Amino acid sequence: MVKGIVQSDPTLNVVNYSAGKGAYTTAVKIAALLGVADFVSIDAVGATSPTLEEVGDLIRRAEDYIDEFTNESWRENLAENEFHDFDFFDKYVYYYEDYAGKVRVENENIRKVIRIAFWDGDSYRDVASAVSTVTITDFTNITSITLAAGSLHWDLFASTNAHDDKFNKSFGKRTTALELAYLINEQPPTLTASFTGATSNKAVKDSSATYNISDFFYANVEDNETITIVSLLPGSDGSSCTITTAGSGLSATSFTDKELYDRNQTWWDIKDAGDIFFRQDYPLHRKHSVKLTYTYGNHRVPAVIEEAATKIVACELLASDDSYVLVGDDSTGINIQAKYDAYKKDIDAILRMKKRINYYLDSD
Repeated sequence: MVKGIVQSDPTLNVVNYSAGKGAYTTAVKIAALLGVADFVSIDAVGATSPTLEEVGDLIRRAEDYIDEFTNESWRENLAENEFHDFDFFDKYVYYYEDYAGKVRVENENIRKVIRIAFWDGDSYRDVASAVSTVTITDFTNITSITLAAGSLHWDLFASTNAHDDKFNKSFGKRTTALELAYLINEQPPTLTASFTGATSNKAVKDSSATYNISDFFYANVEDNETITIVSLLPGSDGSSCTITTAGSGLSATSFTDKELYDRNQTWWDIKDAGDIFFRQDYPLHRKHSVKLTYTYGNHRVPAVIEEAATKIVACELLASDDSYVLVGDDSTGINIQAKYDAYKKDIDAILRMKKRINYYLDSD
């Protein structure tokens, strides 16, 4: 019998930092480690100090620290508009290896290739996922856009005021396009905030107020100010998504499945290595001819990474001014400083063990 080695894998966490749920640990696990009552939200009766939201922010920071220190990630990350040169292999390599060329993305452990676009001499052409293209003709006359996936639908309303759940159409085609993309991706409006006054993350749920739009669609604003909307549904399922517009200021194409993913078709990938191969259809042989958007990160969270994240946040709380009130010395005589030192020692050992060393080879 062949036995595989599988990393210890805690329960999959649905990330919601404001609710104290991170990818690597949760507020409940931190409270259990410290031996205190569960943290309570600032909006609830009996709000704790720190609040649940504050602990969630500490979890986010701990996860960032772990990723930076180890040069690894065990959570989903987004790489947007990553450009690569394409080197065409000669005909002998194509004959023996059955692909015309490849690119290696900047991050290994690809989870999903959201978008591959080839430069064809005039524009970037999509060859992955189901895609709809939105063109703004008169930003002042836009009313709304509705995106649907299966029985779910999301209504995206235009506005002339600052809203976290709408897109602002006050300043021109490109600003409107960026606002729409931020809303679909549920991102902070970094390039438009100074004009619109909206500074928080955009967010919109479906009609049942259950599902986030960014779990089903991704949007990107092109150089010509069109918006490319990509379905995140797997395979050809995305071609069943629909888009409808209200108002006379924009038009949209139907979702068209452009993905030819197979060893015998246009492209395929080796996710762990971060390699994408091209066969029947490939970019022009020139600089920056491939534009990629994808998610990456290890799928499994090792138990030791959960332990490190939990103890990092615990150390932050122990080091705070009111830590004695929160935790206090326990009956065994182990004081706060001793707990902090013990946790810190464990954290350092885990992160050194998990640290990935990258080697850079000089091609000269």
